Amino acid sequence: MGSRAEPCTVLGGLWFLLLLMTGEGAKGGALKESQGVCSKQTLVVPLRYNESYSQPVYKPYLTLCSGRRVCSTYRTTYRVAWREVRREVRQTHAVCCQGWKKRHPGALTCDEAICAKPCQNGGVCVRPDQCECARGWGGKHCHVDVDECRTGVTLCSHRCLNTAGSFTCGCPHGLVLGLDGRTCAERAPEPPTSASILNVAVREAGLDKRALRREIGELRGRLERLEQAPVRTTAWAQASKGEDKEPLQSPCPLIYTETGLTNPLGLAG
Repeated sequence: MGSRAEPCTVLGGLWFLLLLMTGEGAKGGALKESQGVCSKQTLVVPLRYNESYSQPVYKPYLTLCSGRRVCSTYRTTYRVAWREVRREVRQTHAVCCQGWKKRHPGALTCDEAICAKPCQNGGVCVRPDQCECARGWGGKHCHVDVDECRTGVTLCSHRCLNTAGSFTCGCPHGLVLGLDGRTCAERAPEPPTSASILNVAVREAGLDKRALRREIGELRGRLERLEQAPVRTTAWAQASKGEDKEPLQSPCPLIYTETGLTNPLGLAG
């Protein structure tokens, strides 16, 4: 009896030593895999579940044997049955260092840092209580605005205006900001728009209107002279009945046309 117990004791000691070496190796390997993992533990988890299997069923029946004797035998069939299974499963569990956590409960790495005070303005927690700030922000928690206009680097061609987390460039009067958002240039001539074309058309229409009024005035003056022509013709006829002293001139003015001289009243001049 003692001879059998001694090998069991030796095997138990070897098994404990193997587990100890496995734990130390897992701990050293964990530090290489992830800086947030302090150690790894192997846990034995008991499992109980039901599984299906094919159960044989033996059905006896009678048949005719040699010598014309009645013999009893059986036939094997199968049916689906269920049984409970108990197993032990080994699972590796990672233990995170202080300031680190897992992304989900079953993860084997601890690669998510913990910042006691959250990083602001788009900052990311990259180490325990250490933020990596977005561009334009600084400070321990990314809460300080960086004034880019005072960094000593020329960012704008003329004026630099600091804003929250960024900056903008300004231009003096007469210049406009280019497409790069930093360089000022002269304003390009604007193409004629429909409004400007309309203004030109209105001005031209006004000039044509004044010219038309001037022509109408000239035509009215001519019409008034033509209306006074019969009175002058009658006076000229009465004077011609008297003594002929000096030939009288026709009161009607001669009008120059493209074909020559004409008299609007048909009188001899």
